[in-house]
Parts: sequence; structure tokens; C-alpha cells
Amino acid sequence: MRIFLPLTAEDRSVLSAAGTRIEIAAGRPAWAVTAPARADRPGEDEEDLEYDALHDAVHVALSEAGPTSRGLVLALDVPDRALGLAEETGGAYGAVLLETVTSPLAAVHVTELTAQAAAEDDTDPALLWFDPSEGREAIAYLDGNG
Repeated sequence: MRIFLPLTAEDRSVLSAAGTRIEIAAGRPAWAVTAPARADRPGEDEEDLEYDALHDAVHVALSEAGPTSRGLVLALDVPDRALGLAEETGGAYGAVLLETVTSPLAAVHVTELTAQAAAEDDTDPALLWFDPSEGREAIAYLDGNG
């Protein structure tokens, strides 16, 4: 299952070292298109649902960033058994890792706007897509050096 994770300090060190595999600890919040989320939106395309889950994670990343910082979200795939529901804390797409997993990154997404600029804009934050091998470049952009 594809999950979306706001960046942590541990993730940052993996990306800075140009790593493309990441260990995700049990108990970590995630956002994903779970069976209940899919059932609540019958007929919606899977890509549209993933877009919504990704943006939920982006909003969390921006809320945790300083006003002049951008948000970064990792996308990766984990076994379905590794994920539990956390709708009460993560909204419709809220999930939690039930076990520690190591997974290759699928993509890295960084907001074009800073947290403050995104809050002043009434649309979903525009995202830049980085290949997993471009972790250093994603971090540089996140830090305003790209």
C-alpha cells in the first residue's frame, strides 16, 4: 500500500546521504488510501484518492514547518499488514505503522510555497516531485537552496 509521510529528522539524514531505502518505525503516523477511505468514496479514481491522502500529509508537514519553511512528504509502499487505521488523529486517510518496515522510496514531494505562503493561498499547495535518487536535491530545495 502506498503511504505518505511528513519528513522527520531521521528521514532527512537518509535523504541527505542519498539513500533510497528508509526504515519507518512502528507507531509512526502515515496517510494512505485505506479500505474505509475507499469505501467512503465509491467510484472515485484511485489516483484521486491518493492525491487527497498525499495532500493531507502535506498539510501536516506544513503545519510542522516554520512559517518560512517548505513541507516535504515521502511516498513509499508498505505491506498492507503493516498499516492500521488512525482516522481519529489523521482524518479520513489517517493511518499508523503497526510494525517497523524498511522500504524503498517511491518519490519525494516538496511544496513550492513556504508554510506561510501556502496558508495565504486558498488552493492545495503545489508540489514538486523528486525521484528517490534526488534526495539531496529535495533537501536543498526544502532548505531554499534549490
